[in-house]
Amino acid sequence: MEQVSPGPLFHKPQSIVAAKNILYAVLFLTLINWAIGQWTTDLHRLAPVQSIVIVVVTVAIIFALIKSIGLGKKWARVVLLVLFIIGLAAFPWTLMALFSVSILVAVMSLLQAILQLIALIFLFSRESTLWFDRVEEKKRDEPAA
Repeated sequence: MEQVSPGPLFHKPQSIVAAKNILYAVLFLTLINWAIGQWTTDLHRLAPVQSIVIVVVTVAIIFALIKSIGLGKKWARVVLLVLFIIGLAAFPWTLMALFSVSILVAVMSLLQAILQLIALIFLFSRESTLWFDRVEEKKRDEPAA
């Protein structure tokens, strides 16, 4: 009997698995950091509803991107990179302001940025790129249903 090997989605490289796990950890840290900022500083006192909406939308978008990455969508890692670069542009000024308000929130924000950078390095590694390419190739080879 011939063994049928599963498709490339079942053979995720360790770099993809690691990146996804790191990004899920970043989401968890985002929620914790937001809660700490909410309860220990005056950062969100002026617009608490707006703050909740922003954190929920941010988490939902990043969660959707992580799921898309797990499904082999190459565009999702590019979107994640673009969002990271946009956030990085204002990060030094934001971090300075955070350090003056709450050292804990600032350090957690810095940790999140470092973890995101590590996840992006994993996502754009050679091993990950080859996997994304195999997934795209398999989709092209399958007949349309």
